Amino acid sequence: MPRRRRRNRRRNRLRSSRGTSVRVTSTRGSGSSKTTSYRTGGLSITGVGPTGRIARSRNLTIRAIVRDYGGGLSRNGIRLYLDGSEKSRVHYDQASGILTHYVGRALSPGSHEVRIEAESNASDKQGSSGSSATKRWTFTVVGR
Repeated sequence: MPRRRRRNRRRNRLRSSRGTSVRVTSTRGSGSSKTTSYRTGGLSITGVGPTGRIARSRNLTIRAIVRDYGGGLSRNGIRLYLDGSEKSRVHYDQASGILTHYVGRALSPGSHEVRIEAESNASDKQGSSGSSATKRWTFTVVGR
């Protein structure tokens, strides 16, 4: 009697600040297996700036790319803090994910901290679900 090939499928769900990913592994008998990952939603904050050492300037713009793979993020769900103070003049383009804040003054020489917090309220067939992400970085302003 020929040996029957058995196909196993295993799913792992991974939750993180970037959302939910599903990893599917298929195995045929005792042979090789194939793993494929799919993103199913969530937030990511990337492309932040400025970083490192920058020259003192009145034209400083803080920027980041904030993407919501679940579709529930709006400008109201984003908070940007500069040196611990929340900034209200923040522009967010939902289509491109580009977030900007024009500082409007020259920052004092030294280290400065930026923190972005994003929270979405997406809904799917199972009901409401939300995700959140936080990104923190520093940069240093040097005198001319």
